[in-house]
Amino acid sequence: MRLKTARTLTGLYFTAALISVTWPGLVPFARIEPLVLGLPLSMAWIAAWIAGSVVVLFLLDRVEKRYRDGGTG
Repeated sequence: MRLKTARTLTGLYFTAALISVTWPGLVPFARIEPLVLGLPLSMAWIAAWIAGSVVVLFLLDRVEKRYRDGGTG
């Protein structure tokens, strides 16, 4: 994957995360029931986006490392 593409996709993910964990994106999930792994649905929704952020940043780091170590881009 090209570096510019990876950075663009990362930016899109974080924009979607921002919208999804704030009003109005959180409204459909702003409930206590059902519990997900012992967390209220709204808290589990936010935790899932944070966990996804870890994965996205790890993948971006892998792409950037490839370019730092002598790739083109």
